[in-house]
Amino acid sequence: MIKLYMDVSTNVMYIALSKDNTLLDFSVRHGKRDHAKYLVDRIHLILEKNKLRLEDVNEIIVGEGPGSYTGIRIAVTVGKTLAYAKKIDLYRVSSLIFMSSGFEGLTCVIHDARRGFVFASIYKDGDVFLNSKYILLEELEKHAHYKYANLITLDEETYKVELSKIDLHRKLVVDVHLFEPNYSRLTEAEENAS
Repeated sequence: MIKLYMDVSTNVMYIALSKDNTLLDFSVRHGKRDHAKYLVDRIHLILEKNKLRLEDVNEIIVGEGPGSYTGIRIAVTVGKTLAYAKKIDLYRVSSLIFMSSGFEGLTCVIHDARRGFVFASIYKDGDVFLNSKYILLEELEKHAHYKYANLITLDEETYKVELSKIDLHRKLVVDVHLFEPNYSRLTEAEENAS
């Protein structure tokens, strides 16, 4: 069983390949708002390096957000397109959980969403105590599990990925045409229009 994992919700682009639940290879790229230029090429390179073709992939697991509007849109679009074109099962998972899956114990992961807001999730292993949410930091601090959790602030230096934990949280996308990224908030243009 070959699985392709990808997340582009932050300034870190993370792509991994596993075979029979063992990590084969991964690729990490740091950038700002330019992952769209590199994602498909990086997928091709990691497959080629491991002497695999897209036809060998059985599952694609995509970080659905929340996070960078453009980043999550790119990852979801690429995942949907590859899954549909090659008839590969597609799974979605919170990008917050994806990029912090390597940390142990009760974890509160946040990603700055500006103006006092964060994207946040609280989880431990397969249990989720706060689904990925756009929330004021001061409201998050009132959550019952917050003070007991390891606080992880996602950025270019602070992320850790464990594929087996991602697999615990993934959900099958039944209809790829209906799969939309988890934006969790209005875009700036939508806010300005209202």
